[in-house]
Amino acid sequence: MLSDIKVRKLKPTESCTPSRPDKYSDQQGLQLLVRSSGTKTWVSAYRLDGKQKKTTLGTYPQMGLAEARVANSDIKALVAEGINPKNKKRQEKLKNEQAQMFNDYALDWLEERKRNVKPRTYKQDHNRMHKDVIPSFEGIALKDVTFEDCKFIADQIESRTTDEGTPPREVTRRTIDLISNILRRAKMERLIDTIHTEGLKELYPRAKTKHMKHVDIKELPKLLQDIESYHGHDQTRLAMKFLAYSFCRTIELRMMKWEHIDLPNRLWRVDVDNLKVARKHVVPLSDQMLKVLEEMKTITGQYEYVFYNTGMHQPYSAEFINNALDIIGYAGKQTGHGFRHIASTNLNELGYMGDAIEKQMAHDKKSSIRAVYNHAQHLEERRKIMQVWADFLDLLRDKGEVVDFQTARQQIEKSLTSQQPDSLQNADKQALIEALLAQGVTADELRGYIVNPL
Repeated sequence: MLSDIKVRKLKPTESCTPSRPDKYSDQQGLQLLVRSSGTKTWVSAYRLDGKQKKTTLGTYPQMGLAEARVANSDIKALVAEGINPKNKKRQEKLKNEQAQMFNDYALDWLEERKRNVKPRTYKQDHNRMHKDVIPSFEGIALKDVTFEDCKFIADQIESRTTDEGTPPREVTRRTIDLISNILRRAKMERLIDTIHTEGLKELYPRAKTKHMKHVDIKELPKLLQDIESYHGHDQTRLAMKFLAYSFCRTIELRMMKWEHIDLPNRLWRVDVDNLKVARKHVVPLSDQMLKVLEEMKTITGQYEYVFYNTGMHQPYSAEFINNALDIIGYAGKQTGHGFRHIASTNLNELGYMGDAIEKQMAHDKKSSIRAVYNHAQHLEERRKIMQVWADFLDLLRDKGEVVDFQTARQQIEKSLTSQQPDSLQNADKQALIEALLAQGVTADELRGYIVNPL
């Protein structure tokens, strides 16, 4: 038999090898294995169904002699009842895993997800998890999660409203997806039998897409006058003007950096990571847009971003344009994004090339070489469109009323010195080359396009 003193003093003998540890017997099949590394492991040897078997109990000194003897006795009791101790061990492990809290399992899942998804996706999941999921599942075991628990979270999110007074439906649906992914993983690991979010998402159908609110053309002259007389921060007034002239996306405006402005070529090379469009695009700068940038240079020229909240030391928030429009009386009538709809509708009414308008609005989602080629191909037409649009807005603002489209076009084009190019040869070749290179086109491929044009 072994004793505490003897166990404590045991060390690997000269005959001990990694594959053949020293073995010391105690009683009733309890054994202590001393490995060449010095590790001491308790093992219970038993016979079941006529076969000799062993199971590991623990290591010394974490498990002392007395504890090992108790654990060995438990093994013998199971064998006496015809129960395989290893199966019992697996059942106990599964039981313990199922008893763990949902939140503990969810956070482990989130940590693993961090290694497998893009940082932006992980950040979104992390925020949803800690804002809505974790607080709602507090104290609930993974095996006890119900459909009602999941629906409660969805209803809590739906009780919040957006600026337009509607539920944040996409947030609801994505949070349901998040919970579903966690439960799906748990089911794969045999920790639960049912994914309790099945059918839940159908109760919250995707909301119909609504165009961002914008004023009617008859109200546009007054809106432009109100923007011009805005008495808030100069940056905000200039941002509203630039947005109207450029009809860009608000995120493009907020993330615009001075390094993106190509003054010699009168271009804004839009370069924002989180755009709906995968590739980058360019915006020709009208005289009015250049004037806005000239004024902004005196305000934020020393910073990285063009429109920069110098008080908070960061780019402006997503709502700064909409908040300003609300202040001047256009709450529920006009949003920053709405300027895009105004431009798209009225440029077509003015009779300009629809394809060029679409290119300028960066609606082309293709990322092929041909798409980039076509994008640059319409650059001169787009230069003209941007200048005509800016002049048209100034005309409406100064007259205070809507001008007949054809009259306006004739009046504006008389003042333009640039002529529409009749071929790609007159386009901005440097912009075309840079756009193609940005798509990963090699110099050899460029030479191939010159010899064999698209």
